[in-house]
Amino acid sequence: YVVDDGSANRDVVAPVHRIYASDPRFSFILLANNVGKRKAQIAAIRSSSGDLVLNVDSDTILAADVVTKLVLKMHDPGIGAAMGQLIASNRNQTW
Repeated sequence: YVVDDGSANRDVVAPVHRIYASDPRFSFILLANNVGKRKAQIAAIRSSSGDLVLNVDSDTILAADVVTKLVLKMHDPGIGAAMGQLIASNRNQTW
């Protein structure tokens, strides 16, 4: 799911939506108003139908094996959530 959290510039990003609209890997959720990150995430989770949900920001880069590692952790019924280590790409440029 790609959630547009009430973008004020939707006319600018509309071509991107159109390009990927027919791609079955993407589902767009266009929220009428900006409701914030957490409520945008909830909108995507409520629309999902899978057993597991992976949540990433638009600027997130995933290691090739991260999804496999997270899914393996979720096989344990005592585990309700799993996360990877997040490293800021600009960690050496700012504090």
